[in-house]
Amino acid sequence: MPVKILNLSHFKAAKVIFLGVLLLIFCAVIYFPNYAKLRKLRQVNNDLQVKNKKLVKEIKVLQVKLKKIGKDPYLYEKIARDNLGVARENEIVVDIAE
Repeated sequence: MPVKILNLSHFKAAKVIFLGVLLLIFCAVIYFPNYAKLRKLRQVNNDLQVKNKKLVKEIKVLQVKLKKIGKDPYLYEKIARDNLGVARENEIVVDIAE
């Protein structure tokens, strides 16, 4: 007399197990590529958020510098001397090349 598990014969139990495994494989095939894409997009999103925070800090620093430029005449002179190579009247500029 065959042993019945959950009131199923061996053949029916094997069919149910096979269909269950087949269903799991089918779900994995459909779900895994989307999951991999989602993980990649989350990583890109995290990288962009970090970059965004750095840029926000840089913008704040540049805004402070911009406010200083409008109020500090010494800063105008420094920019003109360093970037543009401007000298005062009766001033001799000595350029030492390395």
